[in-house]
Amino acid sequence: MNLPRLSPLPDSVQTGLLGFLHDAFRFHAPDWQPLLLNGLPLGMVNETWKQRLLRDWKGRLKARSDGLLLDSGSWDEMARLLAQTARGWHDGGLFGGWRNEDFDICDSGGTALFALERAAFHPLGLHSKAVHINGLCRSADGWRFLIARRSPHKAVDPGKLDNLTGGGIAAGETPEAAMRREGREEAGLPPELLDTAVPAGRIMSLHTVKRGLHRESLYLYDIILPDGFTPQNQDGEVAAFAAMEAHAVADAVIRGEMTNDAALVTLDLFRRCGLLSPQRPLTAYLRSTRLQTAV
Repeated sequence: MNLPRLSPLPDSVQTGLLGFLHDAFRFHAPDWQPLLLNGLPLGMVNETWKQRLLRDWKGRLKARSDGLLLDSGSWDEMARLLAQTARGWHDGGLFGGWRNEDFDICDSGGTALFALERAAFHPLGLHSKAVHINGLCRSADGWRFLIARRSPHKAVDPGKLDNLTGGGIAAGETPEAAMRREGREEAGLPPELLDTAVPAGRIMSLHTVKRGLHRESLYLYDIILPDGFTPQNQDGEVAAFAAMEAHAVADAVIRGEMTNDAALVTLDLFRRCGLLSPQRPLTAYLRSTRLQTAV
């Protein structure tokens, strides 16, 4: 699939987009220290969550110069103890959003070590994975970007704009399987259309959130929708879809109307479509989020 080559947005718009990214993706490294699980640096915690671990962790624990070590002797026991600790925090009102959905916790080579409730990832600064599908279509007036509006009933970012589809990669699920599941559930994309989805690499989303740290690899896919195709949500998580021109999407991002991750994904697509000038700081910023391996 060949993406369209479009004319760059005005410099003032590109400056506004960069300002949004600087505001949205805040991360002050000195505030965080590595969380070592059975010796592997798999998470990051701030002082608040460190103190809660020191108070509530039921296994072996040691504060070291290279981070906070939690030791359990096996990954099965680590999974049990972390789930027990996180459930206690949730039941005690320290964070909400318990989903009964597990994400894999992987080593640096991508091997899954164990799975844990996704709501526990932010407090512990664990690395999660998600898929996002960029949808494009061509109208009589030029290229449009298919943008979803999240349901007002969503627990996270209700009513905000989003990519055509997006969602977390469940434990044991491959990125492609997650892409197909999300495409079917959120936009009603049939198998033959999902077959045309083109992988577009990975980017890292890193920023602080109310209950900890968001560290997520975003697996990107691009789809050009055929003339006359209208996405239809199947799972109640999307309120509406709109085909928007690039300037309108950019303005919505600058106004904070789009989720952080969807904005990052969309601006990466803008860069690849020529909408962002190669020499601008915005382009350099987006390139810096690119992950070079396929893990």
